Amino acid sequence: MEEKARAPSLTQNSKSVTLLSVRLTKGASVVRAVGFVHSFMPVKSTFPFVGLYLILMRNLARLTLAAIAVAGVGIAIPALAQVEQEILCGRTAAGELKVVSDFAQPVELPGSIFPGIPGYATGELAFHSTILDDATNDFFQLSTAADFRLVLLAKQPGVEIWNDTGTGFMDTNESFFIGSAPFDTHPIWNIVAGTPGSAYSLTLKLRDVTGLYPESAPMVLSFTPTQVRYPINLQPVDAGHATLLWPTNAVGWELQAATSLMPTNWTTITSTPGLAGTNFTLNIATTERQQFFRLHQP
Repeated sequence: MEEKARAPSLTQNSKSVTLLSVRLTKGASVVRAVGFVHSFMPVKSTFPFVGLYLILMRNLARLTLAAIAVAGVGIAIPALAQVEQEILCGRTAAGELKVVSDFAQPVELPGSIFPGIPGYATGELAFHSTILDDATNDFFQLSTAADFRLVLLAKQPGVEIWNDTGTGFMDTNESFFIGSAPFDTHPIWNIVAGTPGSAYSLTLKLRDVTGLYPESAPMVLSFTPTQVRYPINLQPVDAGHATLLWPTNAVGWELQAATSLMPTNWTTITSTPGLAGTNFTLNIATTERQQFFRLHQP
C-alpha cells in the first residue's frame, strides 16, 4: 500500500544544507524525492575548463534556476535574476589609468561550482574597458595600442585569485594577462577557507606593459563567503537501491541520515563514497519507509 508523500517543513541551519527526503512505495521501485537543488550561475572566464559552463554576454541578466525533483520529474522555477559586477577601466584626460566600481564591498562569494576549486569562488566580478567617453567625470576610452596586466600587490590569508592559465593561485607581484582594449576579463576569485560574515582582501593595480600609460593607483577588493548550499541528488537504481550524489567540492562536509526531522536523530554516514566525475556517490538501500539526508559541516 502506497504511503502518502509529504514535503518536510524545513528550518535552515547555518551549517546544515541540502535536505533530501526520500519516500518509498512498499514493494515497488518508485522513489519520491523532495529536495533543494543548487542554483547554477554560469560565468565567463579566461580559464580553459570554465568553457564547460555556459558563457553569457556582458551585462546580460541571468536567471538562477531552482529545481525540484518529484517522482522523477524535474520542475524548473525561475528565481531572482542577477547581473555581473564589474570594474570599469579607462583613463583620465591627463593620460592616467583610472578604475571605477559601483558595487558594495565585501563582495559575496558563493560556494564554488568549479571542479578542482574548493571553498567559495566566482567569476562574475569582471574588468571591462569602458566603451564611452565621459568628460564630466574625466573618464575616457583606452588606446588599443596599450597592453594591460593585472598585478597582485598583496593578499590576506585565505583569499586567492587564480592565474590566467588556471593552474594555480597568483603570487604577490605576479601579473594576470588582460591584453588590449576592448577587454572583458573575468578572473576567478576564491576564498579557500573562510567564515561567512568575515572579509578577506586583495590589493591590485592595473599595468600597461607598453608604457603608454603609468600604472594605476592600488585598488582593494574585499570578499566574504556566503553560506554554502551543496546539492544532494538521488538516482533510483532498482526496487531496493538508489544512489546519492553530491559535489566533490563539499570537502569537510558530512553526509548524514535520519528517519525523521527531529534534530537529535541525525547520524553521520561513515561509508566511504565513490567518485563519478565531479560527484561523490553512495549507494543506499531503500528498504526504510522514509529516509532523510543532508550535508552537514561540523
